[in-house]
Amino acid sequence: MKTEYLDIVQFHKSPTMRQLEEHGALDALKELQEQGKVRHIGVSGNFPEMTEQLESGEFGVLQIPYSALQREHEGIITQSAERGVGTIIRGGLGQGDPDFSGSVRLDKWAAWNGASLNDLLEDGESRTGFMLRFTLSHPDVDTVIAGTQNPMHLVENVASAARGPLSSDVYTEAKRRLLAAGQGPA
Repeated sequence: MKTEYLDIVQFHKSPTMRQLEEHGALDALKELQEQGKVRHIGVSGNFPEMTEQLESGEFGVLQIPYSALQREHEGIITQSAERGVGTIIRGGLGQGDPDFSGSVRLDKWAAWNGASLNDLLEDGESRTGFMLRFTLSHPDVDTVIAGTQNPMHLVENVASAARGPLSSDVYTEAKRRLLAAGQGPA
């Protein structure tokens, strides 16, 4: 990789702090960090472990699942920012539009339909494009992993991100509609 250090090394599968400490995994990464070989230690998590992970003060970055269709982690994104912990968002496009991917569970999109979010789309905007812009609209999101299945999806994701966050009026209305449809923060 032609580098003297790694910017971020993350634990995955939302381990508990006890699991990370039990066999010395966290200590090993902290030692590599002290040696300058790792800049930031991160963890990819979910509730309830994520609260413990954030409160530990051991992590410089959290990878958090979040989108309009998965808002339960919305508050921890803000809490992370308040503590100076970076956020990497996964699932920010709602794990793909069910019209394009038969592997996506349709129940994830029930909140979209229940909130009538199609009414808020700009001309020519796709649901996943809106979803990415919704995710980018959270003021404390640092970056989003925008997965793609093919070059067409990549082009659409880049174009959607380039449009920037939703207007504050549309963002507020989308959150209001989603909350009314049962999709809100934990």
